[in-house]
Amino acid sequence: MTKIDEKIEELRAKHPSLTKDEAIKIITEKNERKKKKRAIKTDRTNTKKIRNEANRPNTDKV
Repeated sequence: MTKIDEKIEELRAKHPSLTKDEAIKIITEKNERKKKKRAIKTDRTNTKKIRNEANRPNTDKV
């Protein structure tokens, strides 16, 4: 059984009134929200890294 199947079965065990299609939709939406949140966090960190590199003095020159 794959991880998604396990998550679907866990969700259906907690909420027996859910159909398999509804559980799949819920899990998929949750994953999309997590991906979006992760992307926003990555963009924010990359912006900070770029800004800090621009402000850092260049030590390559002799």
